[in-house]
Amino acid sequence: MKKEANYSVLFMRDDTDVRSFRVSPKRLRALLWLGGCLGVVVLVGLIIGVQSFVGYRLLLTEKRDLEVKLAEALVNVERAGNIGMMQKSMGGKDGEAAGKPAPAQAQAGANRAFARLSSDAITVENLRSQVAGGSLTATFDLSNRAGSPLSGEVSLAVLRNDGVLVPLEVPSADLSFQIQRFKRISTTTKLPEGVTRPQLLGLRVEIKNSEGETILGETYPLGN
Repeated sequence: MKKEANYSVLFMRDDTDVRSFRVSPKRLRALLWLGGCLGVVVLVGLIIGVQSFVGYRLLLTEKRDLEVKLAEALVNVERAGNIGMMQKSMGGKDGEAAGKPAPAQAQAGANRAFARLSSDAITVENLRSQVAGGSLTATFDLSNRAGSPLSGEVSLAVLRNDGVLVPLEVPSADLSFQIQRFKRISTTTKLPEGVTRPQLLGLRVEIKNSEGETILGETYPLGN
């Protein structure tokens, strides 16, 4: 029976002796098979790793989107609760006391007072309002969502218990804006003549852009 030939592997360097190793065909095939299996295992591991990474990024993105939606939902719930309390207070102090339906003009004013207008171009955040000594102080942040520079002017009005909006005379320099991303608005003005804190329910904020188009309108509870 003819003996199976071996393969010789030579390792040579210029400054050392030649080293040779003999490998049988069976061992060489086993070595190649083992190397192929390891390559397949590594490839499968890489594919699984990439898929896991992509899946993790997608889950992270979905989580952030859900957090944003949850925050917006909480804001809407709080806004609805505030408006509900103001409407209830207005009804209790005026509708029940008078025992008569509100005049059409007052009803129209009330509808405007509680209407929420938004073009999603700008938002009002961190609003703080306070009435002290016959003066009203209001501070809030404007956040530009339009993706381009935005300019315009803010107007303020107080909401009385009877649903009437009374405009506030505020220097235009305090409420005009031109922003890239954020701007802090701060102003102090006197209450209209004959208007006192117990008569007030809320603060109406309306924003117009440079073309005179109303891009936001919302009523907020008034601080003490």
